[in-house]
Amino acid sequence: MAHIVELPWGHDSLRVELPPSWRVLGELKPNADPPASDPAAACREALADPIGVTPIGGRNLAGRKVVVVTDDHSRPTPAAGFIRPVLEELAKAGVRDQDIDILIATGVHRASRMEEVEAKLGFEVMNRYRWRCHDAYKPEGLTDLGATRRGTRVFLNTLLPQADLIVGLGAIEPHLLLGFGGGLKIIIPGCAGAETIGRNHLQGVDPDRFDLVGARTSDSPMRQDLEEGALLLSKDIFVVNAILGPGNRPVRFFAGHPQAAHQAGVEYIRTRVRLDVPEQADVVLANSHPMDLDLRQSVKCLGNSLYAARPGGVLLGCVRCEDGLGEMPLAKKTLPYPVMRTLLKVIGKNRVLPLVKKVKKNEPVEEVFIGHFGLQMLRRNHLGIFSNSPKLPDNIGRKMGLARSFNQVEAMMAWAAGKAPKNASVWVFPHGGAGYASFGSN
Repeated sequence: MAHIVELPWGHDSLRVELPPSWRVLGELKPNADPPASDPAAACREALADPIGVTPIGGRNLAGRKVVVVTDDHSRPTPAAGFIRPVLEELAKAGVRDQDIDILIATGVHRASRMEEVEAKLGFEVMNRYRWRCHDAYKPEGLTDLGATRRGTRVFLNTLLPQADLIVGLGAIEPHLLLGFGGGLKIIIPGCAGAETIGRNHLQGVDPDRFDLVGARTSDSPMRQDLEEGALLLSKDIFVVNAILGPGNRPVRFFAGHPQAAHQAGVEYIRTRVRLDVPEQADVVLANSHPMDLDLRQSVKCLGNSLYAARPGGVLLGCVRCEDGLGEMPLAKKTLPYPVMRTLLKVIGKNRVLPLVKKVKKNEPVEEVFIGHFGLQMLRRNHLGIFSNSPKLPDNIGRKMGLARSFNQVEAMMAWAAGKAPKNASVWVFPHGGAGYASFGSN
């Protein structure tokens, strides 16, 4: 009898039928705490007792300039639900409305649309305070702060070095290169120039360990580099980081020193979203929920679940992609899937980066990171993705050289059955955008 898996899919569910002979090892779900009944109150509690620094409301900030930085539309952080307590603390410290700028940290993403800004900040805040979206490609809007020890030239939005206090709002979640998001990531890559973002991302390009999801700061070169770069500002930086639970609702907040508060949040979330697998499976079925916005965000479920699959196994992603491609580039030309995978096997892991650099010679450096990560995954595993999003291009299958793509889940499962053993073992990740798999020492 076939095994039916039900995956969260927007306001509905997606039914996936597995071959009768496959052996399901289990469904791995994050051990999320219940969301806070009142996010604003939970944020106020964190602000009243911040980690490693004096509360904002207890300072004298009269006449000081403040920049409040929040992540953009591509991130699930519900900042509108907790930005008011932050602004109230600033007012308590004597900061006037006219001395506050809100900067939306878009990194290299497109600028947020008006309705997206309203959703992120709330109507009242959006209309009461000055705000703008960061532009990574506008040199006149960037300030050169020098370079990190790893050679990353640091260009940051000019509002930041002009501020007396920077308050960063974001969320701590698994990240494929950093280990976890949050903290000073709101500054780099959030408010950095494209060159800085690209060079920083390349710190994580390692053929031996290209997927660093769940890693601590001491094991993440990219995290170490971005923190060093952000601290070149020599400014007072205060972070307010949410831990998100079901429905992307805040569970708890960690506020205060940008590194100490972030580290405390990381230690907390690791115990909730790290999913230790006792054995690697022949097949992994990962769902993008709750990171469902676009292709670039949704395919992270594959990286999050990579270590649950044995090398040579099949890694399947159900990616909702509500907004289509988003910022995800598609290659103009690519080799057919089987040819690409054979080529990667032949050249080996250490020659993937030189290949990517050659192919993407005239493209932004961040495309080198994306290409390297995707090709290393394809070299390790068969990759298949399913999406029925009407906003994805019709010819995505021919342009997704890194994975076989399908617009019918039955077709993807038939393809997977041809790649996996008849009695394949399977792990299922219904919330692949929120948790991550860990096996052995990875």
